[in-house]
Amino acid sequence: MPLTGLGERRKLKRIENLSDHHLIAGFGRVGRAVARDLRAGGDSYAVVDELPENERIAETMDAPFLLGRPSDDDMLKAAGIDRARSVLACVDSDAENIFICLTARELRSDITIVARASVEDSEKKLLRAGADRVISPYKSSGAEMARLALHPQVAGVVDVAPEYRMEEIEVSEGCAAAGQAIGDVSGSAVVVALRKADGKVHPQPPAESRLHAGDVVVAMGTTEALSRLEDLFTPPRPERLGPVADDEA
Repeated sequence: MPLTGLGERRKLKRIENLSDHHLIAGFGRVGRAVARDLRAGGDSYAVVDELPENERIAETMDAPFLLGRPSDDDMLKAAGIDRARSVLACVDSDAENIFICLTARELRSDITIVARASVEDSEKKLLRAGADRVISPYKSSGAEMARLALHPQVAGVVDVAPEYRMEEIEVSEGCAAAGQAIGDVSGSAVVVALRKADGKVHPQPPAESRLHAGDVVVAMGTTEALSRLEDLFTPPRPERLGPVADDEA
């Protein structure tokens, strides 16, 4: 869909100022939940959706919005995929989410892609299409999609009680926890196992055990405690160049 008119130019100018943001492809119930959680976390985002009624909802949320098909190359480029941190495929149609993954992966081989699947059979197809993680709305929520986009190093998640959960978190290259002892970074979370990069598993590792890139920590704790660990294990964000000046007025 061509982006013409004063209103569209203003939207493009707003999005051109975004960097290290998230692209929300689809702004239905799940997409709106993703947007709310990203905003609550202080992260910026842009939305691409082809339904005019969702554009009106986006206006009430002051969400940067482009009206068009989310799987279209030009739409993802206009939304700043070259500068973005992740793509979240939230459309109600699994087939469309597959096309979004294929397009996004072709445009950016290094970007994190999180996709929703309405049926179990679609999960493998989405992964083959380029998704890094696939979330079923019947198993998880938009909040979970946002969390995985923010922390791609988080693997398995198990809820063990209303306030407690268990996660596998990879120690990313260059993260704040790399080179630190478990006891210095665990806080109120309990590290129940450590899988080293060579595959060897150490149950109940000593507090003095050092963490290195490629290690995987299995930790249990409250949501707040594990969010702290996720932040410590998050890789440093790459610096990107600012938006190129547009010659057009």
